Amino acid sequence: GINAEYGEDAPKEGLRPSSSGGRLKKSASDSCVKRNFLVENSRKAKETQPRVNPMKVADARQAKKNEEARKSYQKGVVPGYLQERVQKWKEEEEERIANLPDPTVPAGHVLMDKKEKEETLQVLLRSKDKLTEQLKGLPLRNDTLRLHNTRKEIDDKLSEIEEAIKIFSRPRVFIKQ
Repeated sequence: GINAEYGEDAPKEGLRPSSSGGRLKKSASDSCVKRNFLVENSRKAKETQPRVNPMKVADARQAKKNEEARKSYQKGVVPGYLQERVQKWKEEEEERIANLPDPTVPAGHVLMDKKEKEETLQVLLRSKDKLTEQLKGLPLRNDTLRLHNTRKEIDDKLSEIEEAIKIFSRPRVFIKQ
């Protein structure tokens, strides 16, 4: 018969069953029984699982991940991180433009607020009206030196105020810093 241990017809004399089961063991007196290593190795090779290269496993995982990413990719849609980046760039550009100095403002000057300009213009007009009334109250004759000097001072002040009114009547007024 076929020996379960060796896979071939083996002589039965000299072999006896072991105490561990139905396996036959070689007795000390029988030295002519030879093992068939080819058959033993082929059986062990069939029983063992083949070793898997870890790089192949990692490559398979990466390929699966790439396939999932490819399936979830939406064509024609800009990714969110790019939309955020473009929005950030727009905000930075607007901030940069807002912080640029006005090229129409001369160096060392600042543009005056409209409200402040209007208030100053109103004060100047009131002062002009006051001085005009004072000038009207003076006599027409310049007999005395004092009257002559007073008329000259009022005329000088009026000419200064009129110059200031011309300046503050412009659409844009610049003030030195």
